[in-house]
Amino acid sequence: MHKNPRLPVGAVSNRASPRGRAYNARPRSLFGVTLLLILMNAMLLAAEEIEVPEPADLNLVEEKLLLDAIATAQKAVRNAPDDAEAWGKLGHVYLVHGWEEPSVPCYRRASRLAPDEFRWHYFLGRMTVQRAPQAAVKAFTRALQLDATDVPAHLYLAAALRVLGRLDEAKHHLERAKNLQPDNPFSALWLGEIALARQQIGLAKTHLARALRINPNQREAHALMAQVQLASGETAAAKRHAASARQPSQYNKLRDPLWWEVLRAGVTAPLYAERGRHHLAEGDFVRAAAEFEPLISHKQKDVEVWRDYGIALLHTERYNEAIAAFESAHVLLRSETDKTPPEITDLTAEVHYYLGRVYDKLGRNVSAIAQYQKALALTPHTPVLHRALAEVYWKKQAYAKAEPHYKVAIADDETDVQAVYRLGLIFLTQEHYEKAVARFEKVLALDAAHVRAYGALGFALHKLGNVSEAIAAFEKVLQLEPENKHAMEMLTQLREVK
Repeated sequence: MHKNPRLPVGAVSNRASPRGRAYNARPRSLFGVTLLLILMNAMLLAAEEIEVPEPADLNLVEEKLLLDAIATAQKAVRNAPDDAEAWGKLGHVYLVHGWEEPSVPCYRRASRLAPDEFRWHYFLGRMTVQRAPQAAVKAFTRALQLDATDVPAHLYLAAALRVLGRLDEAKHHLERAKNLQPDNPFSALWLGEIALARQQIGLAKTHLARALRINPNQREAHALMAQVQLASGETAAAKRHAASARQPSQYNKLRDPLWWEVLRAGVTAPLYAERGRHHLAEGDFVRAAAEFEPLISHKQKDVEVWRDYGIALLHTERYNEAIAAFESAHVLLRSETDKTPPEITDLTAEVHYYLGRVYDKLGRNVSAIAQYQKALALTPHTPVLHRALAEVYWKKQAYAKAEPHYKVAIADDETDVQAVYRLGLIFLTQEHYEKAVARFEKVLALDAAHVRAYGALGFALHKLGNVSEAIAAFEKVLQLEPENKHAMEMLTQLREVK
């Protein structure tokens, strides 16, 4: 009787299974290899998760708030290495403070952990458009599979495709972004650039004209339009656009709600200021003031922070604090050296204007007028200053002084109904009835339901002896306001005359 051969430790006998050799054949070894690969992959992932990226110059950072924010975000990913949100927030902390490179692996990890979360693919794409456009195309393509209506994703994908020379695909996404958000600031500009590169001069001109309607002061669009018009033989127009291209560029920002998520991770002074200005632009003045308040101390030397804080205080009716903020801005402007003389002039005029607004709200008309006049002395062609002065003079019943300022306001905006109406009333008090009639007719062309304009027109026509037309004007008043006693009285009087 033969004994069973001894098996190595850990081996399994065929005889333990009725399938014998079939079970112990090649499939069993593949199963073992697969299991080994899974275990090895898990070990590699664990090792990768433990390695938390950080900026190369982190040891140079001295701001405690920033160091604390980084430490907190890093601790979160170490404690929960499978949490996409934790990795994404660490990426935000790096990105918003100017460290783009270490944010990339954070967003990459988040996109792997949450493959159906749009924003992680989106942020990964944004960070790789220039440094790795092929990766950016992959990230944005996935993001747009999850949300095909996101305009910034289409635009950034177009940017990556342009870097790769894939212009037809870029054009497709620019057209898509234009259809989704017609006033976005990049579709028309980049479509014009692509058309110009292909020598499609007419098409380039159409796109760039649209870009300049959206952003009249964007120098990139002016520079491209100058090239287009040179190619078209329009030399004089090309020179005008070339001159505009040499001016500082001013343009609308791309509306990107997800960037606000990044901005909230900021803990340094410029980011508090940026959040404050974002709230100002949105009209949320309470939150704007709250963002600026941590920056306010005797050490704060940024004039624009004081100005913007003052604006937030003005709109939240904290008038005395607003005055103090604007006065602090004036003090700093007297010793400002980092800005050019024109910038200092504009800022000084702005602060005078807002101080005038505060005094106006407090009913201190004389002080308001003084501030507006100081602002006008610095920037005499600013319509908003003329409009503000006209309003204060109107309240003081100084109609002759209000008149020239209303004229400037109307020259700037012919659709300013209140300014046109009040100028008509001023002409009426001066017994310039024909001028008054012209103004009231202009008001009614802009607003056919302006009851007071009909009444004033009727009175002016009555003074000119145009009784039938005056009656028609007062009848219109009664159509709009059947209980208007003044119109009833005037109609009775005019009908007796007639």
